[in-house]
Amino acid sequence: MERAVTRLRAVLGVRSAGPRGAWPSAAPGADRLLAEFGSRYGSAASGVWHAPGRAALLGEHTASVGGGALYAALPWGVTAAADTSPDGRTRVATPRGPLRPRDPSFRAVTAATDSARRAGLLGGGQGLHVLLDGNLPRHASLGYAAAVAGAVSLALADITGGPPPEGATADERVVLTARPGHAVRVRPDTLRTVILPFDLAGEGLCLLVVDTGALPHRDPRPAHTAALRRAQEALGPLRSVRDPRAALRELREPALRARAECALTEVHRLNAAVGLLRAGRAGETGPVLESSHLSLRGCGLTTAEVELAAEAASRSGARGVRVSGWAGTLVALAAQERVEPITAALTRAFTDRGRVPPRVRSALPSAGAHRLR
Repeated sequence: MERAVTRLRAVLGVRSAGPRGAWPSAAPGADRLLAEFGSRYGSAASGVWHAPGRAALLGEHTASVGGGALYAALPWGVTAAADTSPDGRTRVATPRGPLRPRDPSFRAVTAATDSARRAGLLGGGQGLHVLLDGNLPRHASLGYAAAVAGAVSLALADITGGPPPEGATADERVVLTARPGHAVRVRPDTLRTVILPFDLAGEGLCLLVVDTGALPHRDPRPAHTAALRRAQEALGPLRSVRDPRAALRELREPALRARAECALTEVHRLNAAVGLLRAGRAGETGPVLESSHLSLRGCGLTTAEVELAAEAASRSGARGVRVSGWAGTLVALAAQERVEPITAALTRAFTDRGRVPPRVRSALPSAGAHRLR
């Protein structure tokens, strides 16, 4: 409902109401979650598991045509207390109450349990009880549903003695395989992953995650995906095009050409970033992020709020900024000593224009899913 209201405001041209939902400052305690699990379900949980959110750094907008993407796990995520049940039913709740089956988190849990059943880890008569909590915002393109699925998949593997889960989507693969101080490159079509050094702390840097809460006037994904597929029908696999300029001349429609150019050049940006990370030069990826952002802006894949945040962050010292995902979130590469000045500049820029300031948090590439208790 909250997302629908936000989308309606965007369609009507009403200014964004700002970030949506809560972003708790502290992670939920495992002991508290275990106690609440026992109170709700009348039995003890088998354990507590955590999976992180993730920030998309490059390539996620071209995933529909098989392009690779680069992600970093975040220090905020979803924590799950879980245990199997003998009644065959799946029950999912948070400390605030039970979730309905149509809730995205409930669907993520159901997908994980269905996968466990197909793998023979859960019998037909076994269900699952899950209690979820976290310190990751649900509506900020930071992989909340993937974190739920990752935590529950790992819980099911540990409880049943199954093999470590691999993840059914690119996002899930990221949250399951991430390591501190590293980025994850993943191919959405094959789910092949490569772990790359991304030691921001060693260079005195961090990622700033800027949540504006703003949505575009309409969901851009269907039109963007359709355009990329049309371009691919004309040019062949976009990731395999060797001469982008010659290929783009074959596309007569300006809008189609702009989206295809974004996808073709993103391949080269991703390769450049991977090369820098392999060479231990994470601090030099800022211009690559900046170039990607400008390309995405040219395709209409940003919002006024994201552009305001990008300008304010760049002017106050960020080394590179880029829209991340589809829901008004920006990531910025910045020196640790610039975090406070950039945050203040963002607040000032939005306040001066009568807009709700974004939420800003600094992050370092973090660990993937793991067991807490």
